[in-house]
Amino acid sequence: MGIMTALSIAQGVAGFIDASNKAKQQEAYYLQNRINAAQARDLQIQGLQKRAVQFSDQYSQKKQDLVIAALKREGTMITASGESGLAGQTEAIKLSQAESDKLKGLDIYSQQIDAIFSDIEVQKLGLNAQMLQRIRSVQRGVKPNLGMAILGMASSAISSEIQMGKQADSIFS
Repeated sequence: MGIMTALSIAQGVAGFIDASNKAKQQEAYYLQNRINAAQARDLQIQGLQKRAVQFSDQYSQKKQDLVIAALKREGTMITASGESGLAGQTEAIKLSQAESDKLKGLDIYSQQIDAIFSDIEVQKLGLNAQMLQRIRSVQRGVKPNLGMAILGMASSAISSEIQMGKQADSIFS
């Protein structure tokens, strides 16, 4: 085996080792990107959940204020009807209307909070899609094929030997 053949094989081995190292580095980059994407999504979801809790607290307070206002209104109506001596269907209708207004208000708040939670769930789906897109945007590390590398080194070595043989033939002819 000539020097050129040995050099050709050494280059092939070095190339294979270099390709293996690059594949390991790319795989490490891919895995780190995957972790980072998941952490970014988790932080965004935590923000959405915090916002949901804030809205829930805010609407709970509004609902409580509505109930208190309705009770005050009812109390005022009952007191007024008692003082005036009015009773009967008209006063019952007024009280029913007050209760109806309270229930409508509570329904509106419930619908608003449900809409907010539904929107947050849709946003979470979007964040999951973003995470997957970010993960898929980075290629995984692909290890070089040892068999193909050996075949390439053998081919280079044979080619070097043939070339050296032709050069030797031309020198001695």
